[in-house]
Amino acid sequence: MSLESIPKPIEGERLAREFKTGFSKKRLFVFGGCALVLFFATTSVARLIFPANQNKKESAPPSVMTVTTVPVRYGTINRELSINGSIAAWDELAIGAEANGLRLDSVRVEEGNQVSKGQILATLNSAVLRAQLEQEKAKARSNEAALRKAIQPNRVEDLNSWRAALMQAEANVAQEEANLSRSRANSANAQENSRRYSELRKVGAVSQMEADNSLTAARAAESEVLGAEKKVLAMKFALRQAHEKLKMAEQGGRQEDVLISQSSLAESKARVKQLEAQVEQTIIRAPDSGVIVKRNAHLGEISSAGKELFRMVRQDRLELRALVPEVDLVKVHAGQVVRLSADMKGTTVFSGQVREVSPLVDEKTRLGTVRIDINESSRTIHPGQFFHGYIELGKQNIMLVPSKSVLVRDEKSIVFLLQGNKAFKKEIQIGEPVDDEIEVLSGLSVGQAVVLTGAGFLKDGDIVSTTSELADDKR
Repeated sequence: MSLESIPKPIEGERLAREFKTGFSKKRLFVFGGCALVLFFATTSVARLIFPANQNKKESAPPSVMTVTTVPVRYGTINRELSINGSIAAWDELAIGAEANGLRLDSVRVEEGNQVSKGQILATLNSAVLRAQLEQEKAKARSNEAALRKAIQPNRVEDLNSWRAALMQAEANVAQEEANLSRSRANSANAQENSRRYSELRKVGAVSQMEADNSLTAARAAESEVLGAEKKVLAMKFALRQAHEKLKMAEQGGRQEDVLISQSSLAESKARVKQLEAQVEQTIIRAPDSGVIVKRNAHLGEISSAGKELFRMVRQDRLELRALVPEVDLVKVHAGQVVRLSADMKGTTVFSGQVREVSPLVDEKTRLGTVRIDINESSRTIHPGQFFHGYIELGKQNIMLVPSKSVLVRDEKSIVFLLQGNKAFKKEIQIGEPVDDEIEVLSGLSVGQAVVLTGAGFLKDGDIVSTTSELADDKR
């Protein structure tokens, strides 16, 4: 071998690397092909050995569990509205003194006493007021006498004197009228004599002197008639004066004097009534019948208008003032019967009746006030006590399902309904519990079957089977 045919060291290393790389690639291709052939062979054999089991698994998955169902049903209940509230007086009266600055002399009742309308509860010192009252009564009597004198200032004997003067005037008029008649008759006779003497003088049967004497006598008689007429007029004028004097005497004093006296008397009487009212204010009376629940009156203290001395429950009537949500107010009306208890156990039960529902709802709390009359006195229960109650709303048909069938998930009430062999959840609205059932407000209809036993382990869409015996029993 020649020296040229022997490989150099560098070329020898390169040839070695090429040989090793080619061998590794060939080995990897061989192993990968063998693995692929083995996989396909194994799959084919499995399909040939287990064809039936594979088809069964794909067509009918096994059920999750066995459950029982019950139908949604109608039920009749006596509907009640639960309420709470405090006992208060139907009409609580605060009683105080009307007079200021008087000492409290006596207190005649204590807390818890039953009182009647007008009964004396306490008295104030009224000595000064009573003395003023007696003084004003005496002044009123004096003004009353002054009024009588103003109305009729003349005594009886004075009136009789005026009546006698009137009678005398009437007699004088009658006498002068008689004198006038006599004078007229004499004048007529003298006139006739004067006429006859004048005729006789013409024929010379009498002398001129006799004729003149008869004429003079006629003229004198005529003058007497004129004098008598004036006397009659004078007597009639005196008669009218006597009439006026008697009339004035009988009618009494002047009108302005009478009015002044009447005003003075009326003022005195008004003052008497004022003092009588002030004296009456010193006697503190019950404004109505009821029970004294608080006493703030103490002997010797000085009265002050507006200060409460007693507090009473009017007519011993109590009421429960319950705050009810506005959505429930429409269910409440006057006359409904109410059961009341001082504790949740209901060991002591009282009866009541709704008297009125307040027309005003609080804008912030959305609560309205219901006033309930209580058929008990304050000797049994007391204002301020807290009571539980139930207002009877009457019978009502409602949908019911067993309480165990209702689940709470994500703060929602649900039940499971069956459609074929699958269970699907249904959200519902529930109301009040009724024994071991619960009211359904919405989401279900009567007759639908809801899952009872096993509902707590289900998921939406689970496949279930039902037991016919339990299902038949529930139906």
